[in-house]
Amino acid sequence: MTHRENQRIKAVLFDMDDTLIDWSGLEESMAAVETAHMQNVYHYLVASGHTLPPFEDFWNQFRETLIQAWTEAKKEWTMVSFAQVMQDSLIACGLDAAQLDIDAVLRAYDWNTVPGVVPFEDTLPVLDQLKNAGYKIGLITNAIQPMWMRDVELRAYGILDYLDVRLTSGDVGFMKPHPNIYWHALELLDVQPEEAVFVGDRPANDIAGANEAGITSVLMSPPHLERELNSVRPNYTIANLTELLPILEKLEGDS
Repeated sequence: MTHRENQRIKAVLFDMDDTLIDWSGLEESMAAVETAHMQNVYHYLVASGHTLPPFEDFWNQFRETLIQAWTEAKKEWTMVSFAQVMQDSLIACGLDAAQLDIDAVLRAYDWNTVPGVVPFEDTLPVLDQLKNAGYKIGLITNAIQPMWMRDVELRAYGILDYLDVRLTSGDVGFMKPHPNIYWHALELLDVQPEEAVFVGDRPANDIAGANEAGITSVLMSPPHLERELNSVRPNYTIANLTELLPILEKLEGDS
């Protein structure tokens, strides 16, 4: 892939999970992963002098608060804030908001790479080719965590330095498929919708949102995923990221 001075497509945006990062090798359930991190929070709060209910009740309260937040957010595709969910669940457990340092609680949560989860084998080579060809590269994820928490994974996987912009719905205030989160990324990259391509694995979120935002949509459909399209129609479909490169060449050739 060679650099072109007058590229029609100026930016390539990606979803994160199951688009750049392969979750098919997850070694334990997400419930087990999340429980371990909530145990970190529980131990931190107890060590800080807070009185808490038994861990099972503490964990159930968090899950209930999270489910309620997701249910409400999906009505208008507004954000779910991990920090707000955490604070609300702790208050529901009897803690005083004025005595809580939520940033410290999130650090105690200690989110990190998940065993068995790795970048797709062509993620870094493709990002390298895109960067060398002069494309701006962005990431938009519906993760509820603030971006600094997901940056831990991106840095460990060698992805972070390729990204010119990275956004989580928890930071922006909207989640995919709401077009505002796409438009915010484009504004930061200083490109127009018709100058961008978005790659994601979820038709109802990633592809529907990109289509509404006026961005060329590419469905990432690796063998381990089976997503129903329903009425959503991507402009292109790929089984791996390497297949994105000839699509970009075609788009440049059509200009």
